[in-house]
Amino acid sequence: MVKNIRRVNNEINEILKGNQNYYTLSFISLIFAFLLFNLSLITIYNLYDYNQKLKSSYSLNVYINNNVSQNSIEEIEKNILNLSEVETVMYESKEIALRKITEKLGVSNNITNPLLNSFTITTKGEKKLIEIHKVVGEFNGVKETVISQKYINSLNEKINRNNKIIYFLFFITFIPIVIIIFNISHCTIVSQTHDIQTKFFLGMGKKDIMKPYYFINNIKFISSGIIGSLIFLNIYHFTQSKILGLNNLISTIQVSILTGISLLILSIVFPLISSSLIRIKE
Repeated sequence: MVKNIRRVNNEINEILKGNQNYYTLSFISLIFAFLLFNLSLITIYNLYDYNQKLKSSYSLNVYINNNVSQNSIEEIEKNILNLSEVETVMYESKEIALRKITEKLGVSNNITNPLLNSFTITTKGEKKLIEIHKVVGEFNGVKETVISQKYINSLNEKINRNNKIIYFLFFITFIPIVIIIFNISHCTIVSQTHDIQTKFFLGMGKKDIMKPYYFINNIKFISSGIIGSLIFLNIYHFTQSKILGLNNLISTIQVSILTGISLLILSIVFPLISSSLIRIKE
């Protein structure tokens, strides 16, 4: 066993010495490929996460009659919360609503309050919002329910636009980058076809021939993935923390988990398929 390890180690050293420039360039290329892979993946995920937040922000206002008691208002709130489609419910008294308006307009609030107590309900999606709109409107004590169609249309446009960008990034950047990553690794072995075939015709077994090539390829693949991912994580953390307006991006911890999972999957899949990257004619 020790002899076999030494033999493989010597073969690895010979392969690396004979193709040092090629392996260095392919290693650097893989690092940049993994950097772009993570950039594409996290951009897609950020857009997806933003879309989920948008989908959960469809809202309607529920206005309560003035003659409704506080106990009845609490009962209405309880009934609203029991609806499965509801994401959040926020109550606002007419006194607070008046104070907000007068502060915004810069006028005195010593006037007769014409406003109503109200609830703001958020839900996921326009369809559920319409369903809630119909149900809540039938509750005792509810004067009216109001949906801003302009706001709904704006949300729909943003979600559709983000979905198009996600599809575009997935097919134009993500998939091609994955193909490039596997292609670089494939070419590393294919470039050695002549040496591999020569060793085969000299009587060496296929398994013994390929061991050092697969070892180099797999180690290069995994290490370049780790380096590329670490570089990306540092850039992402710096960008998120230093550039204003980007604090709505997913956290560095979430990015680290997602990047780690994707790298783990690729590192498991690649060695499994690397044995079929080249076929020796026997």
